[in-house]
Amino acid sequence: MARPSRIRPALDALMVTGDPHAWTLEELQEELERRGRPASFSSVFRAAHQAVLLGHWRKVALDDGKTRFEPATRHHDHLLCERCGSLRSVPCSFPSGLRLRMERATGYCIRDHALLWQGLCPACRPGTARKPAPGFRANTRRPDGNKGAKRPC
Repeated sequence: MARPSRIRPALDALMVTGDPHAWTLEELQEELERRGRPASFSSVFRAAHQAVLLGHWRKVALDDGKTRFEPATRHHDHLLCERCGSLRSVPCSFPSGLRLRMERATGYCIRDHALLWQGLCPACRPGTARKPAPGFRANTRRPDGNKGAKRPC
């Protein structure tokens, strides 16, 4: 029988109270060290992947090649700044019936999807230094002027 991990509870606490939205394995290891709970990279790797298998965390794969981990809470999508790498969660903007229509059309049983919006954050955007308002809500209008879905997945 495998012995219980001393790292998993520390990582779970970090995941709930930490600042970043989605953590890389390196960031998790560094933050554990900073908090006085040093762990090897392989221990952090194993604990993170076990948390995913148990359904406590989800993997977020971005175009920068780094896998990130976040709590497996209500589904949401992400905004990634192409310049500074900041990551922000946004409500899912797909209409609620889209998954069912996709399943009927393909025969797949869809469990999840990942949508990554990319661009420049307000701090990196030329000609603007404004910060997004607290409680940021995604714009539900598409660039062509048509309304998008207002309900998150």
